[in-house]
Amino acid sequence: MALNVFEPLKFSTQGINDLATQPSLIVSNGKITVDFVEPTRAVTFSGGSFAEVEGKGIKWIGGNRSKNLALKQSKLWSDMSVNLADEQAYEINDTPVISFSELGPSVTKSNLKQVGTLRSLNVAGTTTLGEFAVFSSELNRLGINTEQPAAAIGIRENGVDLILGSCKKNTAVLGTTTNDSLELITDNTARISISSNGDVQVYGKLIVDEVIAVRSSPVIFKETASSSNYGKGIMWTGMKGPARQFVYQASPDRIWSTDIIDLDENKYFAINRISVLSQSTLGDTVTESNLQKLGLLRELQVMGDAAVTRTLSTSKISIGNFSVTDHQLSGYSDITVNRNDTIELAVGENIVIGNTSNKDRTVSVYGKLTVGVAVPDSDVALTVAGPVSFDNKKFIVGSHAPHSGEFNKGDIVWNSDPKATDYIGWVCVTPGAPGRWLPFGAIAAQ
Repeated sequence: MALNVFEPLKFSTQGINDLATQPSLIVSNGKITVDFVEPTRAVTFSGGSFAEVEGKGIKWIGGNRSKNLALKQSKLWSDMSVNLADEQAYEINDTPVISFSELGPSVTKSNLKQVGTLRSLNVAGTTTLGEFAVFSSELNRLGINTEQPAAAIGIRENGVDLILGSCKKNTAVLGTTTNDSLELITDNTARISISSNGDVQVYGKLIVDEVIAVRSSPVIFKETASSSNYGKGIMWTGMKGPARQFVYQASPDRIWSTDIIDLDENKYFAINRISVLSQSTLGDTVTESNLQKLGLLRELQVMGDAAVTRTLSTSKISIGNFSVTDHQLSGYSDITVNRNDTIELAVGENIVIGNTSNKDRTVSVYGKLTVGVAVPDSDVALTVAGPVSFDNKKFIVGSHAPHSGEFNKGDIVWNSDPKATDYIGWVCVTPGAPGRWLPFGAIAAQ
């Protein structure tokens, strides 16, 4: 029996017999048409089996369309949405399973493929996201594109396995587990590159507080197609002033420093493992220089020519068998000076030629000899610009006999202005101050 209901189905305590008295009750061809039904008991659809009541239930017909709430495959089925009132929930066995804003706590499984913005997410087991991220509850690790991450976070892409985590106590790890290089980038540009064999390249400036080399290999500046090694080295920069440099420079190739190089005590500069300069010594291999000033020499040996353009100050000079020491010029054999130009000997006090203990030694002068005159007379052998003494006798020049001074008998004053009827000069006949003088050598008048 089907019910055509045009008002909401109501269940009340009225008796079934009362329905017959309703003026709108129509019974035709096994159908009952009524304005409303208020059953006092449950509406029952009965049959010999569930198959006989399949599809039976409540139907709403409007025009050519209908909506159903019926039994289908042993389940309550409807082709309509079920809209509960506000603050109501669907329950199973008196337990809410879904309300307007929540799934019930008994709902622990679903096939949800999309969720909204989660305030929190707590997953107790292994979780797979998008078939590329796996949270392993057994390993306590996250794998991206890999189900077997080698560390807390493992990423596999382009055949490269990248890990982030800790493989041993007190040590963090970031790198590859495959035989591949690692690059650290900024602005989509590689800044630090670590090759699979351990070589590290830095593209840009490397700023560190301290560098400690624990391997035996040196620091290498590698030339590239776009960058030479010139200008590379060590640089110190500060808040003020220019940078301090210790770098490789060209023309010629050399190590160049902007600052003083200060070695520790007892250290030295060496070339081919041989000392060339220490704190107090030039190396034995240094045989040439352009030194223009020397300190106090303890010893000087010259194998070739030696030229002194200014003052040479030393306590002793030895050249072959010739020596100068303690204001004395000595020769162990004949001393010969050969020169085509003028020879000048300047001393502050007396010049002694010969030996006081051997007065028989011959002193020979070949050429014109002058005393106090720059250019001698061309027709005389001896030129003296002042008085002379021969064998303890003075010979001076004057216009008259001396009026002062100490003189000995035999000293002569040569007349500086001789005239006719005058004398050639004056001779001391009695020693004294000035002594007694008489004229000699009368000049006859013509």
